[in-house]
Amino acid sequence: MLGLPIGMFRAKLRARWQSSGEAAADSVLPTPQAYGLTMPESAESLLDAMRDLIEVVRTADLSGTDLGWATGMLDEITERLRPRVVEGIRMQHTLHYEAYAAERALVDSGTADETAAEGHLDPGEFFPYSPLVGRLNPISPPVRMWRATGDSKGEVHGEAVFRSAFNGPPGSVHGGVLAATFDELFGATAVVNGLGAFTGTLSVVYRTLTPLEQKVHMRAWVTGSERRKVFLEGELCHGDTLCATATGIFIRSEKLLGLPGAS
Repeated sequence: MLGLPIGMFRAKLRARWQSSGEAAADSVLPTPQAYGLTMPESAESLLDAMRDLIEVVRTADLSGTDLGWATGMLDEITERLRPRVVEGIRMQHTLHYEAYAAERALVDSGTADETAAEGHLDPGEFFPYSPLVGRLNPISPPVRMWRATGDSKGEVHGEAVFRSAFNGPPGSVHGGVLAATFDELFGATAVVNGLGAFTGTLSVVYRTLTPLEQKVHMRAWVTGSERRKVFLEGELCHGDTLCATATGIFIRSEKLLGLPGAS
C-alpha cells in the first residue's frame, strides 16, 4: 500500500488558471465537480452493474449452459470501450500520470501547497481507482472510509459489505481480503494525518469469522512515529463482535522523498 495525498485536481485547476492568465488561488480551489472533472453517473452505474455481474457469475451454476451469447456481449462492450483506455503509469488516484508532474512543478515553484491534501476526509476521493475504496475500480467492494470528524487522534473509520466474490471460509470473508482492507485503512490513516508511507509490516489477528453480506465497521489510528516509521493500530467489527485487530509499521521511504505528503 502506498499512501500519497496528491492534489491531482488542484494541479489541473492551477495549470488551467495559469494558462488562461487568471490568478491562482492561495487557499481553497473550486471542487473537481465544478469543472466537470468527475465520472458521469452513467459510468458509476456501469461500475455498479459490473459488480452485480461479478456477484451473479460467482454464485451461478453455469454447468451445461451455453454462454457464447454472454461472452459475445462482453467482448463487444470491451471493444467499444477500449479506445477510451488511457496509457501510462498506473496510479490509485488518477489515470493521468502527467497531472502528477504538473503538481510537482507547482510544488517546486512554490505555487501549490505540498500538504494541501492532508486532513482530507474521504480516502475514496483521493484513491478513486483503489482496489479497496475506489468507486471507479470495478473490483472494489467498495469499502467506504472517512476521517472521524472532531477526533483529535486523527482516526479513520470505515464500513463495508463484502459479497460472495470475497468469500473465504463458508459464509465468511477471506482472511487475505481483510488483511488488504487493514492495509488500505492504515494507508488512509497515515495519509489524512500527513504521514503518507509504504507498508513496512502488517500483522492481523483474526478473532472470529467475518460474515459475508453483512455490514462491518472498522477504525484505525496512529499510535506514534519514530524517524521514518509510523505506527498504527486498528480493528474490524460486526456489530458488537470484534472480528479482527491489526497493527502495522509504515515506512516513509526515501523513494517517496519529494512527493506530496511524504517529506
